[in-house]
Amino acid sequence: MPPKNHSMPEQQRAIREALLARFAWPIEEEYMREAFEVVTDHARRKHVVFWPREALNLEPPFGRYLHELGHALLAEQVHPQFSRPSFARDTDPALKNTYLPLMDGALDWFVQGLLMEVAPGPQGDDIDARFKQTASVLRQGGALPSVEFVIDSGMALASFRHFRGLDIETQGKLSEVVMAFLRTPPVKPTLFGLHGLVRRLVGVFGMHTAHLSSELGFERWRLEPVKRG
Repeated sequence: MPPKNHSMPEQQRAIREALLARFAWPIEEEYMREAFEVVTDHARRKHVVFWPREALNLEPPFGRYLHELGHALLAEQVHPQFSRPSFARDTDPALKNTYLPLMDGALDWFVQGLLMEVAPGPQGDDIDARFKQTASVLRQGGALPSVEFVIDSGMALASFRHFRGLDIETQGKLSEVVMAFLRTPPVKPTLFGLHGLVRRLVGVFGMHTAHLSSELGFERWRLEPVKRG
């Protein structure tokens, strides 16, 4: 719970308590760190919230705090991959950097679904803001600059359509990304659903395939080039 807990508005306090009530594993806190982070320890069946030193002035916004707790809850209740993407150890670093935003986007789709149940007000405001920002950029035209931009924009548009019932016309890879998200119910997180979403998103770009493989007792993402011919 945030260090400045005593000054938390009543609405935020109620949302936080509703989310924390869903956890079965204990949540510990450690202070005087360099950055805010929430880590799920499956071996010890607990979560640890790391808080930055106050002098750094890096205390996270309430929305970020909820979001990271959402990852932790899904990692506890569904699968460790919902905490953060884990790649096969021999994955090329450049390839990992390329597809990491895609993996993050797939996870965020489910975290967003969870937070729309627990905190529909703040999360709904975030969905509206990201839609407006994305629509504004797309109206300017031009090529889509990166995998990260396509995924972020596609998720923003898919979120607005799913939760608000409205959409904006898209085409090309962006349209495929939007449909990949919409084919996956965000309020029903499963490893099977995550696997399917990631495979569809990776498939949009046509260069690699993705699947989970077991490595030293842990399931990790493996990326392989698409076989031609």
